[in-house]
Amino acid sequence: MHVSDGDDWGEPSSEGESERDGQKRPLSQGGGPIRREGDAAAASVLARAFRSAEREDPLTNLTHGFHSWPAGMHWATARTVLEAIQPTRVLDPFCGGGTVLVEARVLGAKSAGVDLNPLSQRVAAVRAEARDAIGRSRFLAAAQGVAERSEARVRERVNIRVDLPEAELRWYDVHVLKELGGLREEIRAVPDLEDRVPLIVCFSSILVKVSKQRSDTAEVVAKKRIRKGLSTELFLRKAQELSERWAALNEVAEGPPPLLFEGDARSLPRILGSKRMDLILTSPPYGGTYDYAAHHARRIAWLGLDDSKLRRLEMGARRESRREGAADAWDRDVSAMLEAMKAVLRPGGQIVLLMGDAQIGRERVPPPPQVAYLGAKHGLAVHAVASQRRTDWTGHRAREEHLIWLRQR
Repeated sequence: MHVSDGDDWGEPSSEGESERDGQKRPLSQGGGPIRREGDAAAASVLARAFRSAEREDPLTNLTHGFHSWPAGMHWATARTVLEAIQPTRVLDPFCGGGTVLVEARVLGAKSAGVDLNPLSQRVAAVRAEARDAIGRSRFLAAAQGVAERSEARVRERVNIRVDLPEAELRWYDVHVLKELGGLREEIRAVPDLEDRVPLIVCFSSILVKVSKQRSDTAEVVAKKRIRKGLSTELFLRKAQELSERWAALNEVAEGPPPLLFEGDARSLPRILGSKRMDLILTSPPYGGTYDYAAHHARRIAWLGLDDSKLRRLEMGARRESRREGAADAWDRDVSAMLEAMKAVLRPGGQIVLLMGDAQIGRERVPPPPQVAYLGAKHGLAVHAVASQRRTDWTGHRAREEHLIWLRQR
């Protein structure tokens, strides 16, 4: 664990060795009435956070739209909560693509993000970067060079051996495999790590689009016609888009880059050491809704990342929700998560969770009473709740999504 006891919040570290604006969220954002409970002023903030996601201005989404990240918190929801609470230190222990961390930079707060997915560190770091004009120019020159050399490979029909697991090969046409393999080789040859990492993330962002997979959350084959050269064109477009989004973030970022950790949200005290937070703002997995590890399987394979910890330890996996004892296991996970969060709060620190109703076997588990009961065991009390109706992934059953504000007793 690479965390100091001081105030160095600028260097990424690691623990151990949702579709508008480019994000897909776990339940459809249909709007509708919002139920409020608890403290009236706090519940009003939470309701406003839901409403802000419905009235978004796509011109103000900064780097959030870059690189899809299914099941992410909407940036406008995060911004509304942060502006209302005004924390100085923010933690997102399920940070995903870094939405909360980007908004913390805009607010001027120090922030830290934790996630079991090894891709998260890379995407969140790139999204949360506010690169200056010189850095952007250098990055674009590197991207242009990679694209030109990749195009030459395609024209000259250069052979390449693509080292992917055999199960991954079925997701791509042969000419797409070869082009992606050459593109990856050219990116790996970029000498400057500061540019190579965002180039890798640009590469990651196009992989599902040029595959035969229907979407991030639908691991089924769909008919797509991907012509030669398109993968390289899309890569360069993403690099240009990223540069533009960096420029927008650079104009408004007030806080430092986030600290980033690959780790389990149930182990926060070990990951963060002596650091303590004013606010934990996060969207934990929605129990029984997705197999979260599958969302980035194509990207994990191409980038050569090890997601074994994610597959072994992820909370709320849909594949686990029908097993005997799944409801008790979900309670244990939520309890352990809350206990860990409480342990890294400063006195007076607060927690805001965005959670959807869990589907554990045939049982629908609404989070507010579950979190209230389990949180009380760890000295946490529900301060306010806002709940809004959603249509879930089955397409016909009603679910609710909840913003839950917790305070220390």
